[in-house]
Amino acid sequence: MAYCQILEHPDLTLDKMEQITEHVRTTGPVLPEGARLLVVGPAEPGMRVITIWDSEEARERFVSERLGPAYDAAGVSLERGSVVVFEVLKLAAGDLTGALQAA
Repeated sequence: MAYCQILEHPDLTLDKMEQITEHVRTTGPVLPEGARLLVVGPAEPGMRVITIWDSEEARERFVSERLGPAYDAAGVSLERGSVVVFEVLKLAAGDLTGALQAA
């Protein structure tokens, strides 16, 4: 059963997101095992991060073992973000091969 997490964080900026991504990269793949999709965009204020996970356990493991420490290293409190997690009942995607990707 898949899960979606939507994080809206008022303190996230593009620079902070890059710092967090670089820290995560030092501990393994940016899209970790158990994650299927990562979407990042602006929110007012801050940034919005949407992820799709194979399981709640995979999501929780990544947050506690890798993402939390990455936020700490960037000087951003993960607790200040607003998080919604829900079971995915239906997921459909077109061809994402031409979608914008980070360098």
